[in-house]
Amino acid sequence: MTDQASRPPVLVVHDRPEDFARDLEARAPAERFVYATDGEAVRRFLDERDPEVVFSITHSGFPGHLHRPIVEHTSVRWVQVGGSGYEHLEPWDASRLTVTNGVGVLARFLAETATGAMLALNAGLPAYARDQARARWQPRTFRTLSEQTLLVVGLGHIGAWMARYGHALGMRVIATRRTLASSPEVDELHPPEALLELLPRADVVSLHVRLNEATRHLIDARALAAMGPGALLLNTARGAVVDEPALIEALASGHLGGAYLDVFEEEPLPPSSPLWRMPNVIITPHASDAVQDSTS
Repeated sequence: MTDQASRPPVLVVHDRPEDFARDLEARAPAERFVYATDGEAVRRFLDERDPEVVFSITHSGFPGHLHRPIVEHTSVRWVQVGGSGYEHLEPWDASRLTVTNGVGVLARFLAETATGAMLALNAGLPAYARDQARARWQPRTFRTLSEQTLLVVGLGHIGAWMARYGHALGMRVIATRRTLASSPEVDELHPPEALLELLPRADVVSLHVRLNEATRHLIDARALAAMGPGALLLNTARGAVVDEPALIEALASGHLGGAYLDVFEEEPLPPSSPLWRMPNVIITPHASDAVQDSTS
């Protein structure tokens, strides 16, 4: 049997390994770990150590293209993606390489954040926050969510939790999914091709699809126009699922009632983006599933 010293180390690709290194090493004491904290280190460790196993975590400060050399290096046999998204690694040689992910692990927490944003937008809390900053007393009314319809676009792990939370609030929940097996989480389930027909029925549209060629700019000017006046859009999937200029126009015109955006086509979102200054938009920095102690 090959001893620990002679085996290739596990390469961990993340710029903040101190967040979880101690826990990782305690759970796998038989393994050696090396940590690549920037793109140059990724290439150096690949060339010098020829790892067979890689643990990879992307975020806006360490974006996917810097992780791409992992799947191109011939020694690598297994890549574990720390989150659920893996589009930054595609395509790869499936005859040589296995890619796995953490789908579902943080699904309920991300859906909780999206639900909180939906409640805040629906209740007009951003306007109250602006009033508070000006010490202005201005009561407003709002329409209860229990009278509204939630459209979940992509009924996967996250979408299913979003549907459960919507039902808990008394909403009618409709959804799209590629497979149409019965789902107790929703009142209606439709194929993705039905999206444009469903959008006018929705008061809130929550996006939970992977980014690929079929979903890039899935929510474009035509889809936004199909949404009912005053509808809310929640995007915690990928920024490029939404045509950002078309979204800005729909928000500025008042056609949409508001949006919660955790992901963007360019991350970090540039200070010049009009989205920062829109009163009917809530922005978080790709952090909707950043629950405390998530490595435990």
